[in-house]
Amino acid sequence: MNDEINQTNGTERPRTFPWTPVLAAGLLAIGGFAFVYQNAQTDGLRRQVVAFQQDNAALRSSLSQSDSELQSALNAVRTDLASSRQDSSMAVVKAEAAVRKHADLLAGRITQQQKERGEQLSAELNQVKQSTNETTTKLDGKLNGISTEVGTVRSDVASANSNIEATRGELQRTKGDLGVMSGLIATNSTQIRYLRDLGDRNIYEFSITKMAGMQKVGDIQVKLKKADSKRNRYTVDVLADDKLVEKRDKSINEPVQFYTARAHQPYELVVNEVKNDKVTGYLATPKVTVPRNTSSLQ
Repeated sequence: MNDEINQTNGTERPRTFPWTPVLAAGLLAIGGFAFVYQNAQTDGLRRQVVAFQQDNAALRSSLSQSDSELQSALNAVRTDLASSRQDSSMAVVKAEAAVRKHADLLAGRITQQQKERGEQLSAELNQVKQSTNETTTKLDGKLNGISTEVGTVRSDVASANSNIEATRGELQRTKGDLGVMSGLIATNSTQIRYLRDLGDRNIYEFSITKMAGMQKVGDIQVKLKKADSKRNRYTVDVLADDKLVEKRDKSINEPVQFYTARAHQPYELVVNEVKNDKVTGYLATPKVTVPRNTSSLQ
């Protein structure tokens, strides 16, 4: 009727959309969604809280178990330490006891050894004293004997000196066959030893036979050509410096002299004894041999 009226009036009124119900429905829908979302979020948070509480409880349980295990380990360590200390104390006590025992044994041995050594030293000292007394007695006897021997030796030395002086007095100097004053002339073996001990000249003793031919005496050679025991005379050939000289019809204890190229002073040949085909004596040569400018064997 109204439409008709409107149409009749020639004017058309705008139509209106029913927004209010729609908005209300939308708000209701949004509210429901928000409520559902909030409930979902709340449930999630609750589940997270519950899980956290469960994890926290598990962690506390684990920590409690760990603490218990740690306490057990600490108690075991304390027990071991106490046992070790006790064992160490007992070991120290045993070691100290062993050391004391060893020290006592060692001290006893040392004391015994010192005692035995002291007794041995005492015995050795007594033996040394006895030996010293015996040695002193023997030395006294020996010293007395030595004193006697010294007196005898002194007497012998005095006698020897006397004999030497007598021998020296018996030795003579004379001119040789060259007219040169000779040295001391020895006439027997004792005087020859005295000449050698004097050391003024080199002394070479010899004993030459006629059958032997040339014989080396010192640094020369001598040959016996003739020996007359009744008249105590002899004849020899002397070879020196490759020169041969005959010394004819010489007597005993006569210095037969000749020069060589080795010295300024003459050599002296002295025969002390003449036997059939044999002469005995000595050759005296100078100690200092200096070559002569002109050498001649006379």
